[in-house]
Amino acid sequence: MTNAIFLLLDHLEIDKLHGSVGSSLGGMLSLQSAVSYPERVGRLITISSCAQSHPSSIAMRYLQRKCIMSDPNWNNGHYYGKAYPKIGMKLARYMLCCVCVFFFLFVFIISILTRGTFSLVLQVSLNQECGAQGGRLITDSSPAKSLIPFRATSAMDMFDIAEGYNSLEEGLSRVKCPVMVIGVQTDVLFPIWQQRELASLLQRAVWLVYANPVEL
Repeated sequence: MTNAIFLLLDHLEIDKLHGSVGSSLGGMLSLQSAVSYPERVGRLITISSCAQSHPSSIAMRYLQRKCIMSDPNWNNGHYYGKAYPKIGMKLARYMLCCVCVFFFLFVFIISILTRGTFSLVLQVSLNQECGAQGGRLITDSSPAKSLIPFRATSAMDMFDIAEGYNSLEEGLSRVKCPVMVIGVQTDVLFPIWQQRELASLLQRAVWLVYANPVEL
């Protein structure tokens, strides 16, 4: 994917990027750009990304894909003009809600402050919120859009800066530009320790941490 980007830049006669900024898979591609083409990237910012996908993150994305593929309407991706795989898409979104530490912490704190216990009312509200999040994905996403993250997660699973080098350190040593690494404490798919590790292995890195996504 990175090579394709720079082939496009060659076609556009762009010799060097002033900077490369990306989050999640975009952060991975930005990092790979600075490793593969160190002389062509002037600055780098990665947000909620990593140098290697963690097994727990790979497992979560795999289960989300399986949720989608288990829907009979998935039809191996050929569902254009047919029934939309709503159930599978909802289940995949539910899983993301269930691992959102910040979301559950917020609900728990509100419950304690208002009632002193985790009340039945708030349990019902929690269920309703999960349902709303799942439904929002269905109403906001077209079939074409839903295939993009489906394929992107597979690319994220296979990402490893150390590939082609003797170690992760050797791969990251190729980065010559200044780097800003941004992470979120409550991020489950990209744990904060991965941001810390990435910043520590880069020669010219600044590390920023946010308590939750709302602060970004």
